[in-house]
Amino acid sequence: MDQADYRAFLHLADSLNFGRSARQLHMSASALTRAVQRLEQELGHALFERDQRHVHLTPTGQHFRKFARDQLTAWETLQQELSREAVSPSGELRIACTVSACYSVLPRLVAECRQRFPRITLKLATQDATRSMDQLLLGESDVAVVPLPDDLPSELSASVLGETDLVFIAPTQTNEWLELLSQRQVPWAEVPFVAQQGGLERERLDGWFASLATQPPIHAEVSSNEGIIALVAMGCGVGLVPELVLAPSPQATRVQRLTRTCPPRGYSVGLCVRKRSLDRAPIRAFWGLAEALNRS
Repeated sequence: MDQADYRAFLHLADSLNFGRSARQLHMSASALTRAVQRLEQELGHALFERDQRHVHLTPTGQHFRKFARDQLTAWETLQQELSREAVSPSGELRIACTVSACYSVLPRLVAECRQRFPRITLKLATQDATRSMDQLLLGESDVAVVPLPDDLPSELSASVLGETDLVFIAPTQTNEWLELLSQRQVPWAEVPFVAQQGGLERERLDGWFASLATQPPIHAEVSSNEGIIALVAMGCGVGLVPELVLAPSPQATRVQRLTRTCPPRGYSVGLCVRKRSLDRAPIRAFWGLAEALNRS
């Protein structure tokens, strides 16, 4: 049974006139008759009683009229819901990101999502970038906002949300090792460092150490750039942080940029998603917003 046969039957059930229904349905009387016969054959019961002058619904036809109306109503409701979902998808979207992403690259994207897709429920989990990426790969989150690695896993797609330089910072207050940084040839092996426990910034820092054939002492390891800035401000050592995080930090006035030292290259911050997840409407909608903002 298809929707066209339902509609033809219902029109005939109201008019009880094959010729009138055929004209108003823009079909031939024979085509209308075949549609009714298909329904009767599938049901195994007659829907109409016919003679040369009159058409009447059978008891089966009376029952089937309600069924057909219910089926068409359910179909139209489904179509409306699917159309609405395509325009304004609903559902939960789990976002894994760093704290710094929450106040740097995410606000505009989240604001746009709330405005365009109010029926999407956002669930935000903040932790270090490595953990965010792990959650995404394990399916514990739907998207992740992280520094983009040089080699993105093949099962992921990424959309760039921002770019940042890396910068070396030191405390502003005087201490016993700070004068080492003013020397023409900085004895880096004697300068304490505060470093990330892992992640892209640590890879960049370790590469920088290797390029100088030195290994400064690591006095503290933390899981966030905010933690590095705080410990550097307290005089614990030199740190390497993204400019994107340093600029808005409330601790920025308590540290100084080491402009005489060339830092490692920066990186892009992006939205990552598993390719196979893009068939889910909330993820696809959020991804589309990120791509649009990237292009603008």
